[in-house]
This record gives sequence, structure tokens and C-alpha cells, in this order.
Amino acid sequence: MDTDVHVPHGATAGTVTATARVDTAGIEQTINRALSIGTVLPRHQMLEDLEAALRGHLATLLEAVPTAGPARTATAVAQLHHGPTTGLCSAVDHTRLLALDCRWLLRHLQSADRIEAAR
Repeated sequence: MDTDVHVPHGATAGTVTATARVDTAGIEQTINRALSIGTVLPRHQMLEDLEAALRGHLATLLEAVPTAGPARTATAVAQLHHGPTTGLCSAVDHTRLLALDCRWLLRHLQSADRIEAAR
């Protein structure tokens, strides 16, 4: 399911310009990949690719849901700007945190979309 997102005029820094489509199915798929990492750690390159995808999704979602809870949004922004420490376990943990932030924002976006559609 794609959700129409109206981004305010003047959005900056790699933002969407006027109206964009958020690929909610693609974001959910990436979130599921990140949260399915088990006890066997993935290759570092795969983890870097997954983290980069999650960072992109998180940036898109933060722009799409500017009215999300300020405390949780601040946490998501902090995760976006701070990478993992050295080590594969830290990278896995950081990737999972990014995925959880994306999931929270995606659910917030979908909830707001349902409320708007009901009006």
C-alpha cells in the first residue's frame, strides 16, 4: 500500500519536493529483513546495505510524519545521525533500532492516513 505524502513547500536536504509516494510495502519489507536477523550474524556488506536502506526510509518517514510524537521523533533523528560503534554486533543492534524507528513512523503515517480518509 502506498500512501500519498504532502510535503511542505521548501523542504530541503534530499527531501521530496511537493507530493511524494511513500513505498510502504518496500519499507515494511526492509524492516522485516532487519528484524529477522537471528543469532547468525550477516556479512558486513549486507548489513551496511540494509542500514543504508533503513536510513533512507527513516529520512523519508521523518519528512512525511512531521507531527509524530516529539520525544520519539527526537530518538529517531538521533539514530539517523549517529551510526553504530565498531563491531558487527553493534551494527546489528543499530540496524534493528533503525528498523524499529521506521516501523513506528510507518504505523503513525498509516494511522494518520486512515484518520484523514475517514473524514
